[in-house]
Amino acid sequence: MPDNFKPEMGAGDLGFTDLFGGKRVPKTHRAIKLNALIDDLVALLGLLKTGLKGRAEKEEITSAQRGLMRASGIIAGLRAGLQEETAALESLIERRAAGVKAPKKFVLPGANETEALAHLARAKTRVCEILAWEIKAKAPAVYLNRLSDYLFLTALKSARK
Repeated sequence: MPDNFKPEMGAGDLGFTDLFGGKRVPKTHRAIKLNALIDDLVALLGLLKTGLKGRAEKEEITSAQRGLMRASGIIAGLRAGLQEETAALESLIERRAAGVKAPKKFVLPGANETEALAHLARAKTRVCEILAWEIKAKAPAVYLNRLSDYLFLTALKSARK
């Protein structure tokens, strides 16, 4: 591996990019837009992770980031599944939901920075999910739906701190 990394100049300068399998699409293609939003979400989860105190919570977010990268690959044409990642999220949701009372009214973010970041990530996840359904990317859409639920519970838990 070379010591220096330099992205190749010109590969995307004409407004096109490659999907898995070599298909070239415009950078305005819906799958590319969705993957840009997922990339943004992965970075936002990184910021959220910095505000979490527990090692287990940080590992949960890292796992979610990895799941999002896999979802992104599927959206770009990678033949893979998200069953394990979705099942892992469902297990986390079950554990996180224990002891959390359902809100009796709409939740307004802002109890603290970590809670607000969790809500921001949840809202961005919902936008990604909507676009995933729009392009008929079912496995990523289901994963994003479960991630949104997990982030909502994370925000509720973070509000109590």
